[in-house]
Amino acid sequence: MKYKLVAIDCDNTLLNSKGHITEENKETIQYLKSKGIEFIVATGRNDILVADYVEELGINAPIIGCNGASIRNLNEDKMLSYTPISKESLKCIFDYCIKNNIPFRAFSMKKGYSNDKKSVEEVLKQILAKYTKVLKTTMPYEYVENPYELVEKDEIVKVVIVNNDPIYIKKYQSEVKNIDGIDICRSARNCLDIVASGVSKGNALKTYSEILGISQKEIISFGDSENDLSMIQYAGMGIAMENGEEILKSASDMITLTNDNNGVSYALKKIFAELFI
Repeated sequence: MKYKLVAIDCDNTLLNSKGHITEENKETIQYLKSKGIEFIVATGRNDILVADYVEELGINAPIIGCNGASIRNLNEDKMLSYTPISKESLKCIFDYCIKNNIPFRAFSMKKGYSNDKKSVEEVLKQILAKYTKVLKTTMPYEYVENPYELVEKDEIVKVVIVNNDPIYIKKYQSEVKNIDGIDICRSARNCLDIVASGVSKGNALKTYSEILGISQKEIISFGDSENDLSMIQYAGMGIAMENGEEILKSASDMITLTNDNNGVSYALKKIFAELFI
């Protein structure tokens, strides 16, 4: 069989616009899993915030979390890869945010923090506001008056800056990328994710495929946003959603239907047509 591993982004890819996995997507994935195809879910969120979706899929699949900062099989509670932001880089990120009066959110594997009280109160609502699905598995958030305490208090895997003005998002992205030891990308049009240097969904996918002994050309990746670009480019078959960003579409090998039209299932049935006869 030409392809052996499928990596699927979560928001706006596997999930429809209401935050649900459609029955068609679920049934197609379950069927291909039964035929020996491996799956991994890749998200910008902490992995525990997509645990409900992996459970709903009904398959044993690991999760690439925080844009590649972690790879973990929650079913087995097994961490396969983990890359926090260095203390030195974290201090520089906080320096930048405080100097420019920018609210931020910082995430360890188990907890979220913010220097903005309003953000602490509304963060989960903001993350999931567009969705009707209510998650069983979430994580606690805490207000931090002195962000520098986090440097010693916890290991941070991702720092997030949110701003609805695209001019500010571009400004922050161009300035923060000059900090040593970090990488930065957009996980949504209004959201910047800062991770350790070398961390990406693509590199995490490479790591996991090597664990399985699966070659690059045997991988399929699905995505919709800039933070999916690295794994779309790494995979032997990179697939962009029709509702995805243009930068992703131009880099993909195939454009499938939208997330509200079972785009994942549609593409998989075309690629693995011989298994659906």
